[in-house]
Amino acid sequence: MIRRGDIRNALIIFFGLAFAAAGVACLVLGIFVTLYEFSSAVSGFLKFDANVGFGKGVGPLSGRVGIAIIAYVISWVVLHLMWRGKELNFRTVLLVSLVLVGLGFALTFPPIFKLAAPG
Repeated sequence: MIRRGDIRNALIIFFGLAFAAAGVACLVLGIFVTLYEFSSAVSGFLKFDANVGFGKGVGPLSGRVGIAIIAYVISWVVLHLMWRGKELNFRTVLLVSLVLVGLGFALTFPPIFKLAAPG
């Protein structure tokens, strides 16, 4: 028989994984947006539409978003393996996820990433 607490914990882990992985993906997107502005080597690599043909019509944003999607999937798998069978505090997971989303969001704004621009 399935206990109510088991279902509740499974849902907390499921939604916690989704929020945490989204936070990681947002932070990775923000980091790659910033790196794109600073490094010509990174910006050349991230032009997936020109280099790989992936995301034609999207432009250079396809590389940054593609990397963020990969980070989402990898972080989902890693966190699933780490949290399997454990009890989570959903508030903590949600708070950390919101901080990661906020940091990633902030890193996409030109005034923020231009503060750290070289010379």
